Amino acid sequence: MGKTLIVDFQNFAHRCKAGFSNEGTAFLFKFVRNLRALVAEHSPTSLVLVKEGSPAHRYELFKEYKGNRKIKEDDPKLEEKWKELMGFKEKTDEAIDFALKNLEVTVLRHPRLEADDVIANYARFLADKGEEVVVASNDKDFVQLLYRAPENIKVWDPGKKAFVVAPEHDPIVYKALTGDKSDNIPGVEGFGPKKAEAVARHNSAATVLSGEQLVTYERNYKLVEFAKMSDEDWYRVEAQRGKWDPAALMIDFHAFGFASLTKDKALNSYYDTFGGMEPAKLPVQTR
Repeated sequence: MGKTLIVDFQNFAHRCKAGFSNEGTAFLFKFVRNLRALVAEHSPTSLVLVKEGSPAHRYELFKEYKGNRKIKEDDPKLEEKWKELMGFKEKTDEAIDFALKNLEVTVLRHPRLEADDVIANYARFLADKGEEVVVASNDKDFVQLLYRAPENIKVWDPGKKAFVVAPEHDPIVYKALTGDKSDNIPGVEGFGPKKAEAVARHNSAATVLSGEQLVTYERNYKLVEFAKMSDEDWYRVEAQRGKWDPAALMIDFHAFGFASLTKDKALNSYYDTFGGMEPAKLPVQTR
């Protein structure tokens, strides 16, 4: 059976953004270099990049969801932050275009679901078919994929360069109780990490919560849990497919001024890494 590497694109792009200057073609160079290293690390037969969509159903549940990440209109650095945001979008769009032009890659995006939801559903679909799956992301939410999961699903943390260890307690229950400051999800009153872990280990939330605590917990559970995708949801997925083109890749390396990548040893490493990859298998015919 095959092996599919699923990359959390936004997460990966932010890692490429870190470090030295992103002016000119620097971001694209880091993207191309880091992607080759990631693919070489896992030697997949198929490569999929999943872009971010809108958390529409989570906004309906809790309008303040991820409210701490929004740029406020009264922010004194509003113009500067918007310029940075739009500049980053241009860089990531350029990286996607480069990948689609030169590599055997599939790019997925659902307009009304977050990338995490698409990645989780896709990983489980492939695993059910007997495929080996590696999800590349340091987003801690992906521990959900590992809890009591089949052995053919793995999560790779690109920062630590190590596979994530499966949790011993239910991560959805735990996070529904403790909340998540990064997503602006308040926790259930009276539950710290130790108490929440004890409840999550025995999955006893329903027996220890009542009233407002239970209301908050049930809302949080729906916010934290990956959305389950139907066939209709998959039909709405925007899918783009690239094709491996070594000649075009070499031309683009020259065009973008990536001199170090045009040397024989570097070029051969890209040919060895990306050559012979197969189109990704999708659940249904997407748009």
